[in-house]
Amino acid sequence: MAGETRNNDGTRRAAAQSAAVLNARNQARRASQDAGGAERPQERRGRHRADDSDPRRSDYRRASGGRRDSEPPRPSGKQSTVEFIKRNSTYIISVVGVVLIVVLMIVFIRACAPEEKPVEQPAEQGYVSPYDWSKLDTTNGRYAYVVDGQVKSRLGVDVSENQQWIDWKAVKADGIDFAIIRLGYRGATEGELFVDDYFEYNFASAREAGLDCGVYFFSQAVTEEEAREEARFVIEQLKGAKLQCPVAFDSEVVSQLEDARTAGLTDAELSKIADAFCDTIEAAGYSSLVYGNAYDLRSYDYDALNGRGIWWAEFDAQSPSHYTNISIWQYANGGQVNGIDAAVDMNLDLSKVLS
Repeated sequence: MAGETRNNDGTRRAAAQSAAVLNARNQARRASQDAGGAERPQERRGRHRADDSDPRRSDYRRASGGRRDSEPPRPSGKQSTVEFIKRNSTYIISVVGVVLIVVLMIVFIRACAPEEKPVEQPAEQGYVSPYDWSKLDTTNGRYAYVVDGQVKSRLGVDVSENQQWIDWKAVKADGIDFAIIRLGYRGATEGELFVDDYFEYNFASAREAGLDCGVYFFSQAVTEEEAREEARFVIEQLKGAKLQCPVAFDSEVVSQLEDARTAGLTDAELSKIADAFCDTIEAAGYSSLVYGNAYDLRSYDYDALNGRGIWWAEFDAQSPSHYTNISIWQYANGGQVNGIDAAVDMNLDLSKVLS
């Protein structure tokens, strides 16, 4: 018991000493705060109170949509636009007025400008056309060249086996004066000569119906000798029959074929081939023509053709654009004629005007 009493007394003394030390430390801290520490809390409060001057706080408020109660509401986009217009109404009215004046000036200048005339295709120097195309009557798609009330032209069709069977009496009754009938053709690859499947029927029936007739041959000759062969083939098929219209030479490149026979011909070669064909035809007592459109005929040397007539193909034009003397104008490829079920080429014979 005496030992326990001594220990308890020691513990009480140690606790009293510790309490005394703590009290001394607290008194020293309070004294230090009273002496100079009062401003530091004020600095902290001041540093964190400046919401508007701290960019981080401002960024946070914009991103979060937050706003101080004392901050006025921001105007909407519509309000901003209206206010802008009100503030700048005089300037906006001035700009709109200037734009309107410029537009009105452009309209006025265009209205007063002289009418532009279409550019005509230049003719060969020194060439004077024998035709006055103001005399061309195109009523109902049936072209006619009329001078002083008299029709100087003739209306015709050209046909092949593509039109199939034709009622030639109905064709004649529909006002058709002549027909140019395909007699035959040369194959575009192998070069064999063929008679058109409907030639004999068309030739005999058209003549019987009272139409004037001519023929054409679709050539694929690549030499002058082949051209003469084609011409002799035509003469043989005609068997001495009289023609009121010429025999036409028609050479075209068959563009659908990679190995088309005539694709590599030069202009000089093609001109000599056409001349050889026509020479042979004329030697048998028939007249001749050279057929083609603008693309085809640009491959010919007209001097080498020795003044032969041209059967010109140009569809749906008010007048031919070709500058040489045209004997026959194929003016449409979709004609409708009684007695012919399919569309047919329409032709205007102008040879009487030339003569």
